[in-house]
Amino acid sequence: MYDLVLQILSISAITTTIALFFCGIPICFTIRKQGGIGDISGIPFLMGLLGGSFWLRYGFLKMDWTMIIVNLVGVSFFTIYCLFFLFFSWPKKSFCAQLGLVVSLILSMVVWIAWKPNLDMLGIVCMTFNIMNFGAPLAGLGVVLKNRNVSSLPFPMCCANFLVSSQWFFYGNLVSDLYVIVPNGIGVLLAIFQLLLFVILPMKEADKSPLEKMAAWFTARDRVGVEKDDVEKGGRSEEGHGNVIKKLMTASESRRESLDFIGRPPSYKSRSSSVPDIASLQSF
Repeated sequence: MYDLVLQILSISAITTTIALFFCGIPICFTIRKQGGIGDISGIPFLMGLLGGSFWLRYGFLKMDWTMIIVNLVGVSFFTIYCLFFLFFSWPKKSFCAQLGLVVSLILSMVVWIAWKPNLDMLGIVCMTFNIMNFGAPLAGLGVVLKNRNVSSLPFPMCCANFLVSSQWFFYGNLVSDLYVIVPNGIGVLLAIFQLLLFVILPMKEADKSPLEKMAAWFTARDRVGVEKDDVEKGGRSEEGHGNVIKKLMTASESRRESLDFIGRPPSYKSRSSSVPDIASLQSF
């Protein structure tokens, strides 16, 4: 059962992490469309290349094929992204210096591990890079809190970070790897915090947040219920008043009929009597 769960989680983590690497493609399309990098920063690409290279070496040192496959694909993607960014950047001196620094760190790590393999030291360095990557979105939280909306936060990216971090967190617990557990646990907490902002704050300044819309819906529902109760109570009270009025009118008509009978008794016919014929009497 343990092996089955680990295998399923490994396949899921590989799939979602590789899918996350595709998030750089829309950025490249934007760069190509505008003909330059503009205000887009290449730091995420450089950090992805640096962290992926360190984690790839960590995976080889530990012979963890799940980490090897994921980071081999990740290093390939971020290498292409960095070269693409370098091609469209102008002037190229600044990004060339940053890319050269990253390549120097990677080569130094490879030489250091080849000379003195140390899994714990490499794990600490990888964990530090991961925490830095997860903490990078915090730089934009100042803008979010200042504007009181989440228009500057990419919702799909936040969801993807939560999914990937949670999977690697559980994977680290299954393989008992502290250097995987700690950074991804921090990543899960940061992703949850970012997702909560989408509930508390509106998407745009003029809109209402989902929390406010939900509160307004419940308030309107309660108000409709109260008004319905008031209408029903008012209807019942009006019906009661109508019955009382009807009863009073019936009683009044009965009294009126009684008075008419007493004051003017109904007429009656007297018994018929034969009237003598005066003419016949006169004939005698």
